[in-house]
Amino acid sequence: MLLNEIITINDKGTDAILIEKLIPYKKSLLTYYRDFFNCEPILMVTSVFNAAQYGIIVPSNEMDEALNIYIADEDYSDEDKEVIYFNSIALYNL
Repeated sequence: MLLNEIITINDKGTDAILIEKLIPYKKSLLTYYRDFFNCEPILMVTSVFNAAQYGIIVPSNEMDEALNIYIADEDYSDEDKEVIYFNSIALYNL
């Protein structure tokens, strides 16, 4: 997956990306999203499996809104939301 594909998918806000695909572009993504969001980007980890994790890069000051956009079509409980918040990290810690 190329950098421009990652940014296009991430900007939709409804599709999570395999975190393994983000790692090679960490520095570029960090630079791009710091300038774009004008704040620190957060990697909102949406799904965790034994072999894979999926996430979306969101602004730190709008994480609640980003989570609401992501879960708009699905039925998530408050516990599910708490797990997403717990697993999410700052992008520079990736």
